Amino acid sequence: MLKQISLASALALMAGSASASPELAELWGAKAAALAGDSAPLLDTARQGRMPALDDTYVIEVERFAFNATRLGDWTRQAGAPPAIGCSFLSLGEETEIQLEALEGARSARASADALDGLLSLFADARTLSAAAAWSARHAGDEPVTLSQPAPCPEQPLRIDRVAVY
Repeated sequence: MLKQISLASALALMAGSASASPELAELWGAKAAALAGDSAPLLDTARQGRMPALDDTYVIEVERFAFNATRLGDWTRQAGAPPAIGCSFLSLGEETEIQLEALEGARSARASADALDGLLSLFADARTLSAAAAWSARHAGDEPVTLSQPAPCPEQPLRIDRVAVY
């Protein structure tokens, strides 16, 4: 039920990929840092063998984070950024949803810890990716932007630390 409500809220707030920008990419990276800070105590609890208590605000913020990754992926792919950046945003958003579902469905502290470890790794990647996307968008002004349909993402996008910004 909570996912349906938050999905409806996210769709109502969605202004399309045209509202994405280098600034949104940077804010998204800052949000990743904040969510990492929120996740650390939950991970500590799980590592102590207790189930972490997930509050609605945390879950909604992680869902919003994943949703904005998709928006940023669409925007970067349409704005002429290197394709690997857009695909990485899309992949990161999908993986965040998977890890959040695993966290919400966890039946043991160990399963919770595994999902939280995954989320923390994604949040770290997000900070790197947001900086690369913002830089790329700000330095692509002299290159023409194509409005054609971007190429599909590969099954396994490049690792974040292997994305080259040119």
